[in-house]
Amino acid sequence: MGIERRLYPRILVKWSVVVETAQGSVEGETKDISVDGVFIFCTQEPEIGENFSILLKPSEQRTISVVGEKIWSGSFTIDNKEVFGMGVQFIHISTEDRNYLAALIEKSSNDEPSGS
Repeated sequence: MGIERRLYPRILVKWSVVVETAQGSVEGETKDISVDGVFIFCTQEPEIGENFSILLKPSEQRTISVVGEKIWSGSFTIDNKEVFGMGVQFIHISTEDRNYLAALIEKSSNDEPSGS
């Protein structure tokens, strides 16, 4: 088993995502998120630089804009379709958005039944 390097807990979420590239926008979906990063699935691999903008859409009423750095990536087969996935570390996120994510994660963690 690999060593867990994450400092913060993640929760499973399916949010719409837009990754901004020099060639335009690539739409995707989150798999999980923490206050310092996100895992994103896209139908195609975005051509991104070192740091890039991501727009997360947790709801119709709220969006979260972050700057991220791709930490790792790979191709996956889901429902017999090839998709691209990448782990992204946040380079810049506003204090308000980070607090919003922290509250969501804490609420989700408290909602989970304990395994007693």
